[in-house]
Amino acid sequence: MENHPGGWVINPTVNMHMPEMSESQISMFEAAFRDMDGAGFTPLLYLGSQTVAGTLHAWIAQRRLITSHPVHQTAVKVVIFESLDKKLSIHSISEI
Repeated sequence: MENHPGGWVINPTVNMHMPEMSESQISMFEAAFRDMDGAGFTPLLYLGSQTVAGTLHAWIAQRRLITSHPVHQTAVKVVIFESLDKKLSIHSISEI
């Protein structure tokens, strides 16, 4: 990652007592963002889930806007909705 004056360099480290994200959590995140244009998203931390008329899954993620230089990176909270028939949709993306 490049260092940009006045900006955060996002390089998360994980507490030795925290489990890694599962393959299914990573796959779900990547599938939800597969057709996204204009920004790239990388999952950093899986926060948890909430059962509703389906399941809401929450992550902290790195967002990279695809613009001219400099690259704009921010940390965001991403919530993905998984319907009862396992279809995925982005529920919300909010800056933190």
